[in-house]
Amino acid sequence: MTYARRDPDQRLLRRTRIVLAVNLTAAISWVVLLVGGIAYVVTTQQQEGVADRYLGLAMHKGTVPGIQYSCLWLFIVRNGEVEGADQAPPGLPLRGSILAVATSGLPMEESFSRNDTVYRVRTERHGNVVRQAVFDDAYLRENHWHLFGALVIAGLVGMAGAAAAGTRLSRRAIAPLEEALDRQRRFVADASHELRAPLTRLHTRTQLLLRGAPTLPQPVVAELRQLARGSRELSEVVDDLLASARLRSGRPEFERVDLSALAADLIAAEAGRLGEHELVAHLAVPESGLVVAGIEASLRRMLSALVDNAIGHGRPGGKIAIGITAVDGGRTVELVVADDGAGLDPARRHTIFTRFVRGNTGRGQRHGIGLALVREVVEDHRGTITAEGEPDNGARFTVRLPAARR
Repeated sequence: MTYARRDPDQRLLRRTRIVLAVNLTAAISWVVLLVGGIAYVVTTQQQEGVADRYLGLAMHKGTVPGIQYSCLWLFIVRNGEVEGADQAPPGLPLRGSILAVATSGLPMEESFSRNDTVYRVRTERHGNVVRQAVFDDAYLRENHWHLFGALVIAGLVGMAGAAAAGTRLSRRAIAPLEEALDRQRRFVADASHELRAPLTRLHTRTQLLLRGAPTLPQPVVAELRQLARGSRELSEVVDDLLASARLRSGRPEFERVDLSALAADLIAAEAGRLGEHELVAHLAVPESGLVVAGIEASLRRMLSALVDNAIGHGRPGGKIAIGITAVDGGRTVELVVADDGAGLDPARRHTIFTRFVRGNTGRGQRHGIGLALVREVVEDHRGTITAEGEPDNGARFTVRLPAARR
């Protein structure tokens, strides 16, 4: 059974693309809604002005302007007689308002609800004549709702267009970055691959020269040893860079990997170095083994880097403990690599996984790539890694990876 692998860089770019698309969509949608809102306010105000203008014309001329509007009525009161009441809706005119204006001479404007509608009423006295104009707001309200519905539909269409435009623009914006990352990975992989052969030849020739050390002056032997050490360290840096580039190439697929077996093979392979540094390694794993979903080469490189870090910071006579257990009800496999060596400054727990950040203690690979590569492997396998420790009291690295499905 294989598992599709997701590149963290691709996940980050995808999240960035989504955030950018959402922001662009929100910005365009906000502009569309703002324009629609302004259009709605301006249009409704213009319609309100039309109603006020009709009322004003009716009051000024004493007649309904133009043709007889079904939403506008004019009542004229002369000598107690009301003209125009025969075609009016029930409840009109407002005789109380007419009487009040006739008595006080002050104009009156009001609104009232009747007959399932709202009327706008203006009453004025012109000499001995009282005029009352009534406008039915039902048409205005209906037009407002039609306008509102049209703007809502236009807004939804605009938001859909904004979403499409935002998605397209975000893809075009992120495309150069994706291409740059791809070129960077290819460059690192190609450069590392091309450097391996000359570095290997350089190291081999240096070793051959050191075989003749008894016949060479001591200063030359010392320089050759420094050259051999430097070429070996440079080869290790190139190997880490190449492993990192391959890890993020996006080509491998996950498979079932027995982490316990990898740890046992690694301890056997490191027996010589452990003995050279007078260190003892203890491996605690279940007999049945613990399987995770991942890339075997990458997980082996992760284990190797953690053990190399423990060896590099160990002290003669010290111990390295490697434990693998199942946690979270068997859903997670936990790997712990602990040593009792130089320890770890708690303030640097989060920076030690940053590329090219080096420690001041220990021996072995101190290039600042090993633990960064470990973090990349763990994140690519959808896991987590934490570091704990104190100065001169050892360090403890805990890796948690999802267990493979049966």
